[in-house]
Amino acid sequence: MSLVYGRFSYQEAYIILLGMLIIVSLYIHSKEKVKTFINHRGRGQRMDKMKMSNPNETLMLTFGMGVVMAWVVIAATASYFSIVEQREISDSQLTVIGLLGGPALLIITSVLDLFKGKESAKIAVLPDRLSADVSSTDAARSHTRMLEEYKLKHDLEMEKMQKQHSLDMEAFTITNQKDTKKKGE
Repeated sequence: MSLVYGRFSYQEAYIILLGMLIIVSLYIHSKEKVKTFINHRGRGQRMDKMKMSNPNETLMLTFGMGVVMAWVVIAATASYFSIVEQREISDSQLTVIGLLGGPALLIITSVLDLFKGKESAKIAVLPDRLSADVSSTDAARSHTRMLEEYKLKHDLEMEKMQKQHSLDMEAFTITNQKDTKKKGE
């Protein structure tokens, strides 16, 4: 650190920011710490428990994230020193920003295309899911109606049987009383 002016030089700022970038990247990619950054609850599975389907995804995540973050850090550092400290951006710095910017923009574009594809797939499934939900709700309602109908029929049948039983018992008691009176006379 330049103690004369209390400011960082380009090289010192670059080294510090690059070190911070590496530390943050390692922190994000460590298996124990991923759950603090990403916790996907849409399907009940956490992202740190899900496996990457192929090595290309791991490679893309590791190097792609590093390239994009390095490009952002270097461009932000150059912009800061250019705007705040009124220093001129050298041609070598512009070359580094340009060299990192090309792959970084391709990576960002491919990630956005991937995101767009996944969201399009989700949207394409929505009508099927909606019709399935509607048919499921209709089936549940018809099942409930059918159960209520059977319960009502059962209750009516039970009441009919109860009345028939009462009539039969009344007829039995009346006929038994006549028989006992005849025997008693």
